[in-house]
Amino acid sequence: MVKQYVVGEQLFEELADNAPVMIWRAGADKLCDYFNAPWLQFTGRPLEKELGAGWMECVHPDDLNRCLEVYNSAFDRREAFSMDYRLRRHDGAYRWVADNGTPFTRNGQFAGYFGSCVDVHDRKELEGGRKDLISELNHRVKNMLATVQALVRQSFSSAMMPKDVEQRLTTRLMVLSRTQELLADNSWRGGDLTSLAERILQLTAPSADRMKVDGPEVFIVPARLQSLAMALGELGLNARQHGAWSSGAGRVELRWEWIEPDGLNLRWQEYQGPAVSTPQRRGFGLRLLQGMLPGEAGGKTDIQFDPQGLVCDITLKIAMPPGSRESG
Repeated sequence: MVKQYVVGEQLFEELADNAPVMIWRAGADKLCDYFNAPWLQFTGRPLEKELGAGWMECVHPDDLNRCLEVYNSAFDRREAFSMDYRLRRHDGAYRWVADNGTPFTRNGQFAGYFGSCVDVHDRKELEGGRKDLISELNHRVKNMLATVQALVRQSFSSAMMPKDVEQRLTTRLMVLSRTQELLADNSWRGGDLTSLAERILQLTAPSADRMKVDGPEVFIVPARLQSLAMALGELGLNARQHGAWSSGAGRVELRWEWIEPDGLNLRWQEYQGPAVSTPQRRGFGLRLLQGMLPGEAGGKTDIQFDPQGLVCDITLKIAMPPGSRESG
């Protein structure tokens, strides 16, 4: 049996028309000179209507300027591009498509762009629904915490409870609130350690210049993130009421680094505060640091009541990212 071969433009069109995606081609003048069968079937328009700049008529008016800006900018720089926009289907409905374009050459000279479009409308709808759900959940959590704070203030006011007790409980509720905000910002997948530390310590630090946060980028899962946030909140409260931040010159440094074999070590160290001594009783903060944090965050805590300032080492069992281990 003799096989029949087709070449050149005929072969290209045969491949393109049978591809599972919409394909377009533009010349060096930015005008489109080809659309495959799936594209024409999607828009329901004849080829002559799409050629040149005709395809723009099917782009949603709200997306057209952004679409052209990406398109023209990529052409001018001869760079590949990716963008999402809404394209009108043959039934009049606008559907989100993901468009990817790549420059090509002929005989070593820039000749234009090939591009492909994929209908991603259903995925976009799912993502939008998830974002709305997360936003609603975050809103409800914040409202709940605000209500609890109001009840706490009212209860303490009525019962004439000590002011420092009210402040401690209010700060603890704010720690939970800021942790929830960070989780919501990351779709409840966890949070960055630097962002967490800065958000929590701002609740108790007298000023930004009296705290220093430093360490490599670390992403922490939700359960450990909340336990660590509460621990940092307690350390901050203690520093504000009894430690370095209770004096005019005291300061706090929080640093962390990857260590072998346990994972991550955080060191809280206070300087230039009042003399420190071992407490006679374990309050809530100390119990949390020595009990709940190691139990829930999978690590250990070592607290040193150094006369020069409190030092707290927190070790978390977190897998190190590739390339973070020291060689040798």
